[in-house]
Amino acid sequence: MPIIRNQSYQLHQNESFQMKTKSIIFGIFTCIFFFTSCNKSVDVTAEKEAITQTIKQFYQSFESEDINLMSAVMAHDDDMLSFGTALGDLHESWGMWEKAHLAQFEALDDIVLTSKNLHVYTNPSATTAWFADVSDWSLAVQGEPLSLNNVRITGVLDKREGAWKIVQIHASVPQEE
Repeated sequence: MPIIRNQSYQLHQNESFQMKTKSIIFGIFTCIFFFTSCNKSVDVTAEKEAITQTIKQFYQSFESEDINLMSAVMAHDDDMLSFGTALGDLHESWGMWEKAHLAQFEALDDIVLTSKNLHVYTNPSATTAWFADVSDWSLAVQGEPLSLNNVRITGVLDKREGAWKIVQIHASVPQEE
């Protein structure tokens, strides 16, 4: 009989070890699940306000003809893509954008951009945003005043190192009917 009792004791020890192992594994997976599924609460309203401020700074960079301000709110990606209002106005990098806008600032004066209908959206984690706006532009080209009404502007922003950066932008002037 001592052999049966010893086998019973070993069986009980083995079952106890398996239960402890399962409990530890369950605890580890529970902790992993808890810590990976808890998202930080994002204040979307505050993020949308920060995005709106970035867009306003972008507009201000045109009005003040300030390439440094423009540079501060835009991504400097080599694959940045943007369209302007002219037919051939395609910029495929920050360098192309910067060069075109330095030349534009030389040719234009008295720039005023009036936002009329800005809409800002974000993804749920507020790391990517997009916007659409209708604006009126008043400016002077070689001293001659020019008004462009209902210019449509759309863009995409990424949150990078805590700051919103424009990664894509497009402006178009509607055709008269």
